[in-house]
Amino acid sequence: MRRSTAGESKDAPSTRSQLGVYLGLTCAMLLFGMSFVFTSVALESLGPVTIILIRLLISIAMIWLISRLPAVVAVVGRIGRLPRAHLPHFALIALFQPFLYFLSENYGLLFVPPSVASVVVGTIPVVTPIFAFFLLRERVTVVSCLGFVMSFVGVAVLVLDGEAPEPVPVFGVLLVFGAVLAAVGYSIVLRLLPGRYSALSVVFYQNLIGAAYFLPVFVFLEARTVVPGEVPPEAIGAVLFLGLLPSTVSFVFLNAGIRRLGATKANVFTNLVPIFAAIASYFLVGEAFTQAKILGMAITIGGVVLSQTVGRRRDPETIAAAG
Repeated sequence: MRRSTAGESKDAPSTRSQLGVYLGLTCAMLLFGMSFVFTSVALESLGPVTIILIRLLISIAMIWLISRLPAVVAVVGRIGRLPRAHLPHFALIALFQPFLYFLSENYGLLFVPPSVASVVVGTIPVVTPIFAFFLLRERVTVVSCLGFVMSFVGVAVLVLDGEAPEPVPVFGVLLVFGAVLAAVGYSIVLRLLPGRYSALSVVFYQNLIGAAYFLPVFVFLEARTVVPGEVPPEAIGAVLFLGLLPSTVSFVFLNAGIRRLGATKANVFTNLVPIFAAIASYFLVGEAFTQAKILGMAITIGGVVLSQTVGRRRDPETIAAAG
């Protein structure tokens, strides 16, 4: 009888809307994967903090402009006002993502190779269920856990490409793992955000506050090293891509996915990032596409599908909607 109540039937996602969430998350991971290639291009001319700050400023400007378009507002909502009472919540969201995540990941890459960093970042879907269970009471079945582990194994096969990993500094690994914890913290705090905020509003305010976090770091570390007239066109184009697509479109889809599916199920899509990164590297910079990479892609996709097809009916209601 309880399942037939009007309130629950309203909250139950239709098959079409569920498919839309999955497609949005896949698109987000595609853009995140491509961002590795474009970031490597930008890093040849600009510092990591400079790149992050510029892409955030571009994203803020883009969201403000598109929020004036009725067609966009009809799909993703408008930018609402941020009450002073909710400012600490958004400050915490922005602290996790983009501030701590990008600092940990970018500086970790100074000490460890990208392949090792990708394996560490690939543990996000494995770590998320632990925190989601204790903090959000999100239920995870044994078969879903097998899907998470399977997807992580696929990432390891993909990025290591059958080669024995070289010894890497523990400090660098810990830095990258800090990005993993930041991603998990972002997902947890985002799920506790009141449901009245649209995905566009959340991304706008998290990037706005994140830019405020990065500004003093930029002034202290990299401001004197930036010479606008000496930045090559390819670096400018790369930063524009990062600001317009990964920092804006990807985060809108990721935000909507986390709040609709939960932190555990949405974050498992993170394991698709190395697949799209490998494909983008092949077409854009001519990186080899080996049998090991193809095998890793197949295992990863299988793990993602397995994690998403088990236990849907037992998921709790979206906490954001209850807020």
